[in-house]
Amino acid sequence: MSYQREDATSTEMRHDWLLDRWVIMAPERTSRPDDFERKSVKVVQQVEDCPFCQGHEYETPSALAEYSVAKSSGTWQVRVVPNKFPAVRANAAFVQSASCDLLSDCVMGDGVEMTSEIDLFQKRNLSGGHEVIVESPRHLSSMTQLDREAMYLVFEAYRDRLARWLEHDDAEYAVVFKNVGPDAGASLIHTHSQLIATDVLPTDIARSTARMQLFYEREGECLFCRTIQDEVQLQNRVVECTDDFLVYCPFASRLPSLVTIVPRTHQSQFEMLDGAPLEHLAWLTHRTIRRIEKCFPEAAYNLVIHTSPRFLKGSSIFHWRIELFPRITKIAGFEWGSDCFINPIPPEIAAPRLRHILV
Repeated sequence: MSYQREDATSTEMRHDWLLDRWVIMAPERTSRPDDFERKSVKVVQQVEDCPFCQGHEYETPSALAEYSVAKSSGTWQVRVVPNKFPAVRANAAFVQSASCDLLSDCVMGDGVEMTSEIDLFQKRNLSGGHEVIVESPRHLSSMTQLDREAMYLVFEAYRDRLARWLEHDDAEYAVVFKNVGPDAGASLIHTHSQLIATDVLPTDIARSTARMQLFYEREGECLFCRTIQDEVQLQNRVVECTDDFLVYCPFASRLPSLVTIVPRTHQSQFEMLDGAPLEHLAWLTHRTIRRIEKCFPEAAYNLVIHTSPRFLKGSSIFHWRIELFPRITKIAGFEWGSDCFINPIPPEIAAPRLRHILV
């Protein structure tokens, strides 16, 4: 199949096949006047006040897991603790859902008793867990300050905690995410990530999974496997490509300079990675974050690891991925009112900017 390179200078609408949503690409909006001076908001926090620093372990709940390097003489390098202020907590008896044959069996909001009348105030119990992955005993503000060995330990922790919830505790869904900077939702400077596990699927996850299933039924292959093949051939949205992974800016990116990292061979479960591939991915993510930090100094950003829901592990339809997106624009009235996002930096412009940054 041959392709024409897209024009990245005109306003147009693009369809996000995964979520069945439209995105407006509006590069001319980067030139709009701005009367409001944008100042970076810095959270000032002293080491002596930081609960994540070594020596302050008593300020957090007891560790669920710790990771050390051989030369550290037993000092932890990565520490996993329950979130002190959890969004989701385990009930007395963890709700163990049976494997779902249909997506609707385990979608958030289902599981309530059905009646003959529509209930506008439905609710259900929610069970799961909320953890914090502290990524260094030192008071560092960025993952890019970690060396290669320390970065690998962080990704080992990501893998192990996802496996713990999805393989052993029967959570239906689990996600690792990272908020960096106040605009991205972070409240502490010390580099850390979080994991939330639930016994139901959030609605958007169910929707995207259903779209992957629909694509597979129609095309006979995984949506992301097709995307990887096409993006590698086109090249204009590729940030970095290795033998094992592709880093690219998606065609219908809802946010400017959103980057996706995917394995080039079909893999449904991030938590199955080990050894050299996991080490390679950890350092590739390190490089990608450095690109974002250099391209947008002091910008907040988010990182999300999407792995297969429990009932789809090993599936031919689900392809795990990492999303990284700097918070360089504000979601305003049109986006909230229409659920149609406006992206002022088309991916054909964002990808080369990131690709050409020396890391």
